[in-house]
Amino acid sequence: MKKVRNFLRGKLFPCALIALLWAAGIALLALYLPRWLAPLAALERLVSLFTGIAVVLSCDTPESKLSKLVLLLLLPWTGAILCILWRRKPRAVTPLPYSDEDEDGILSKAAAYAAPFTGSRITRASGICYFPTGKESFRALLNDILSAQSYIWLEYYIVARGALFNRLFFALRKKAEEGVDVRLLYDGFGSSLTLSAKDVRQLNAAGIHTQEARPLTTALRAVNRRNHRKIAVIDGAIAYTGGVNLADEYTGEKIRFGNWKDTAVRVTGQPAAVFAELIGKTIGKQPPSPAKSEKEHIPCAVIADNAEDCVLRAGAGTVSTLVNSAKKSVTFFTPYLAPDGILIREIKRAVAAGVEVRLMIPHIPDKKLPFLLTRHFARELQKAGAQVREYTDGFLHAKCATADGEYAFVSSYNLDYRSLYLQAECGLLARDEAFAADVERDFSQAWETGTPVPRERFFTRIARMFVQLFLPFL
Repeated sequence: MKKVRNFLRGKLFPCALIALLWAAGIALLALYLPRWLAPLAALERLVSLFTGIAVVLSCDTPESKLSKLVLLLLLPWTGAILCILWRRKPRAVTPLPYSDEDEDGILSKAAAYAAPFTGSRITRASGICYFPTGKESFRALLNDILSAQSYIWLEYYIVARGALFNRLFFALRKKAEEGVDVRLLYDGFGSSLTLSAKDVRQLNAAGIHTQEARPLTTALRAVNRRNHRKIAVIDGAIAYTGGVNLADEYTGEKIRFGNWKDTAVRVTGQPAAVFAELIGKTIGKQPPSPAKSEKEHIPCAVIADNAEDCVLRAGAGTVSTLVNSAKKSVTFFTPYLAPDGILIREIKRAVAAGVEVRLMIPHIPDKKLPFLLTRHFARELQKAGAQVREYTDGFLHAKCATADGEYAFVSSYNLDYRSLYLQAECGLLARDEAFAADVERDFSQAWETGTPVPRERFFTRIARMFVQLFLPFL
């Protein structure tokens, strides 16, 4: 009932109401204006034709073009309007120049992709700690928050009221009373059913400055692009990122789909300052300069994307770089596997070149339709020689990658079209054997208890084929 009340009071309700009114208006036109049906049919064909031509000639990806053309065939008028609202005009961004003589090829390429969004090249960390569960990461985060001296900046896709929220609230209120600058950014869509206006007022009254990173509006174009980042920065010296949101299921306080498997990383040193600058750009505030450490020795690249139309996407470029540069092995934790054709072909080429590619996907889904696509693409990669297993202990929400036992990437990026090409995301890529070994050890433990991907049943295949036509919209 609480989610229903939040829905009715929140900004998602007007969006749904407008969609229903639009559908009702179309139905009334069809019922009460029969004499106009013939002219409308002719006009409909013209509108569909010109909209289809515009879609084909656009700078969009092939997968997005296909989905829009199918939508145009099914719903000519509504499809034409949605194609116009969702049209892409990617702006060009200039990556930093990359040279094969750079100190680290993979990190340099990834940093060059991300530089237009982060403003940094390769950074140096003084320490990296990997957390194989959300519970462990939150425990460490809470301790760091209680030790904060200057500021605590948090940016999350989902913030939900519950046991975790209560503990976090008391800690943040305590630090705010001590004069620490406490700020919380949340996504308007991701938190629309979990964080009420009353909760926001309570946070603000306690001295915790809140802000919607991407406010939810009635514009359909805005709904398609969300802020999916998960970042916590303490004093510009410590930062957390990964797949863990501020909700009870991520730390085991609430059981959803069995044991919720998630991961996070804690980094100290220069990368923490870069994460602080990312949040600062959203809130319009420059973070204070952190104290420099003399022990920063681990090479890293902070990877980030904005929820804007860009020709260059740092996350997609980083994943491609890991796959294409690996000589021995690549591993992936991902809850959703529905990428574009480019990444699928790159993984297949890596397998053909002798690279061992292993992917771990969920066995218990949280969303049925994306799960159909996840299993479909898993089967396709298996046929090409990649190894895929399903995580059986619960829902797998972790988003990690390793390459050759040297590189590890922990992030908020899913291996799907929306995450790689539409949403604001972030992550940490590092060349550190100890860090990579921790991630690979966690992967191997999950792999041992995993189960093979089952065969696709006939009726499931029919449903999946239809869903696949709208891959970029899921």
